[in-house]
Amino acid sequence: MDRKPTPASEEQPLVILTTPRLTLRTTTEHDISILQDLIFGDGDVMRFAFAGAPMAREAAEDFVRKFFTFGGSLTGMAILTEKPTGEVIGFAGLSPCDALGADDFELGFVLARRAWGRGIATEIGEAQLVFGFDQLKCSRLLGLVDPRNAPSIHALEKLGMHRLRTIADPKRGSRDVYVIEAREWRRRRAE
Repeated sequence: MDRKPTPASEEQPLVILTTPRLTLRTTTEHDISILQDLIFGDGDVMRFAFAGAPMAREAAEDFVRKFFTFGGSLTGMAILTEKPTGEVIGFAGLSPCDALGADDFELGFVLARRAWGRGIATEIGEAQLVFGFDQLKCSRLLGLVDPRNAPSIHALEKLGMHRLRTIADPKRGSRDVYVIEAREWRRRRAE
C-alpha cells in the first residue's frame, strides 16, 4: 500500500502573535467574506473606521487585498481570532504610517460588535506594543483615531499613549494622533 501524505492546506495562516485570549494571524481568502459580514458591512462598526461608512463588498475586498498581510509579512492588518475556537472577531496590526512625517508604524484594531466591551482592544493593543518595541525595534508607535470614538481613545490611553495632535487624513478624515515612545513604554512596564 503506497500512500502519499495528505498535502498541507494552501492557506496555512502564519501566527503573528498571541495573547491569553487572542491570536493575530495572516489573512486567508476565506477571511474576506467574514470581514465583510462582521466589519465592513456593519454601519455601527464602520462609524469611526476609515471613511466612516460601510464598504460595498467589492470595495472591502480591494481594501483587504491592498492593506492586509496574506503571506509571510508580520506587519500590516491581520486577522484577529479568539482562542480556542479560532472565531474571527476583527482585525488588528501594525501598519506603516507617515502621519508625523516619519517612517512610523500605526497600531490599529477594529472589532466586530460581539467583541466590544470585553477588554479585547486593550489586550491586542498591549501585544502590539510588545511586538512593535521588542520585535520590530520601533522607537515610537502611533495610534490614529476618530476624535469622536471614545472607546478607542480610552483603549489607547490605557495603553499609555497620549494625544499629540489632530491631523486631516485625506482618506479617513480628522484623526487624533496618539503616540507612545519606546522609553515611555519601557518605563511603564518597569513600574
